[in-house]
Amino acid sequence: MNAGGVLKHAIGKATLAEGFAVPRAFERWIGAPDRGRKRQVTLIYNGGSVTATLRTVNNERAPVQVKYEGAVGAAFRAWLATVFRASLRAPCGEYLELRKLGPDSFEVVPFPVGRPAFPTLRVSDWLFHGGVDKLSERDFPRNEIAAVVHNVQYDEAQGQAYYNRQFAKVFQSWAWATEQRVIPELGLKCDFAKGAVRAEVEFGNARTYYQDYVKFLIAERYTAAKVGVLIVPAEAFARHLCAVGRARAAERGRPQYSGMVHFQKVRREFAYLEFLLAMPVAVAAIGPPPWWCAPMDAGAMCCGAREG
Repeated sequence: MNAGGVLKHAIGKATLAEGFAVPRAFERWIGAPDRGRKRQVTLIYNGGSVTATLRTVNNERAPVQVKYEGAVGAAFRAWLATVFRASLRAPCGEYLELRKLGPDSFEVVPFPVGRPAFPTLRVSDWLFHGGVDKLSERDFPRNEIAAVVHNVQYDEAQGQAYYNRQFAKVFQSWAWATEQRVIPELGLKCDFAKGAVRAEVEFGNARTYYQDYVKFLIAERYTAAKVGVLIVPAEAFARHLCAVGRARAAERGRPQYSGMVHFQKVRREFAYLEFLLAMPVAVAAIGPPPWWCAPMDAGAMCCGAREG
């Protein structure tokens, strides 16, 4: 469950048009009715309120949904469309929080992208394989991953260890399991897991990300994993992190810094590696928006960035 009993939900087109699904971990928290049943709940937002329907669909998967369709939800949907207008164009990391006020009453707190008070990371590009981009948000939580990235604070003075800690903290707040063994028999661990999705955040050198693909293959072969997500820095962000890493290595008397993988390298190599991947895989490029980036030395190249 999310820290503090808060349900986080990434904004997609369905959220703006009709409603949203409740994560499995929050079905008891929200008081989900029995399969095929429904009840009314109140959503408090921006000084107003709307009566929504909480229901459990009568099918094999039995998803729990909050619906605000029709005339009764028109004002609420208009508010959502205004606050989350960036999501009308494409997934961009916007999300809302549902905070419990009572058994049938919830406050809706929006988190649009805009320009936040402090710098955060963003997903700047995607690479898709195996039809992953055609999957539903439940099977491939693209919007949620974008929202997770958007919750990681950018600090130009920090290196990869800082971002690894931040990602662990934020993924956990979105109810992802961390540092789970890929299979019990091996020491390999997956960074993050939720349902049938496995995610790896890679700030290692330009060779280590191959192991992430191996983790996806093993998880798909021997467990219920169905989708792999690799999150890597965009090239400019990797260069910056390499500059930080080299400076820290020099301070500690180390002669060299091993470099870092980046999205452009992954994309160049993907055509030669995708035959290995029997499962849908998505690769996300991350970095701070341009207005947060500090000027960099034009000659400061990441070791990994120089590789073919």
